[in-house]
Amino acid sequence: MPLIRTMQKNSVSIKSSKEILKHAIRFIGQHNLTAVPINYTVSYEYCRGDHALLRQAIDQAIASKQPINNEVMQCWFDTLLLGYDLKELSESQLELNKIASQLALTTTQAEENVIQFDNSLNECKSGLSEAPNISSLLSIVSLLLNSTTSMQIAMEQMKQQLTASKQEIASLQDRLAMATIEAITDPLTGLTNRKGLSSAISEALLSAQQSQNYPCLLILDIDFFKKINDSFGHLLGDKALIILADTLKKQIKGKDTAARYGGEEFAILLVETDLQNAWKVAENIRRIVENLKITRIHDHQEIFRMTISIGIARYQADQSINDFIDHEDSALYQSKNTGRNRVTIFEAKL
Repeated sequence: MPLIRTMQKNSVSIKSSKEILKHAIRFIGQHNLTAVPINYTVSYEYCRGDHALLRQAIDQAIASKQPINNEVMQCWFDTLLLGYDLKELSESQLELNKIASQLALTTTQAEENVIQFDNSLNECKSGLSEAPNISSLLSIVSLLLNSTTSMQIAMEQMKQQLTASKQEIASLQDRLAMATIEAITDPLTGLTNRKGLSSAISEALLSAQQSQNYPCLLILDIDFFKKINDSFGHLLGDKALIILADTLKKQIKGKDTAARYGGEEFAILLVETDLQNAWKVAENIRRIVENLKITRIHDHQEIFRMTISIGIARYQADQSINDFIDHEDSALYQSKNTGRNRVTIFEAKL
């Protein structure tokens, strides 16, 4: 389950939070946004002003007079506020708290050492002002040397602690980056998962706001996949999924995204691609897949072949993401209902 990573635990007074909420509600009203939790979250974080990237993105959109709608708000939420896996984030917060506590302790100890060193210097200064003899001078020099040595040791310990903390933070950042990747990756095929696809769609729609060159989405489904599982077992069923995923990876380029949508369903997001070229991509994939042979590892004997059905739709201006995906599903069902192993482009009913 994802969490919002930028929800900092700053202490905000009730009065301040009420003011922020008023501005957030006003922001939602000004842009005719739906009153849903995601829009409240983005608006509140923007009005609070703690999230620099979010603030910059919205300020730029307002300055350039770009439309701010529900899809854009969803994109900002997904790309800027949506964070890491709950378990990983909780563990990371504990580790960060531990590092912060260590640094606080180190700082406190350093402050105490500085105070102690300062007291020693003042004591020496006082002793020198009293016209000391040789014996007292030696005592003062000895005190200075001891205090200086103690301070050097304390500073070296602090340096080592800061270095260790820096390494721990770097390691933690790497782990969080890996957790982010894992959170949007299908473990079996290595493709983007449904959550990652949703983020990719939101980003593509945000990028297309000015050019109006909206993306196309392909939904692909393996025909009679249950029969493959029942006849040859789940291991070969998984092999079929992996082979199809590898095929999709080879057929996309640039900013396009291939994803495992769920079960035996896959998706390809084609950015800056019209329906005609999207159909060419889909038809090419369909032909490649129907010619694939699923073979046994030890003797390469053919076990079965598979086919796929594909539905295509292109995003329409002011359309919701759910409607966009529903259109792909409708086209896919049409491919299934008219014989399978074919490509269908969604056509709106007049």
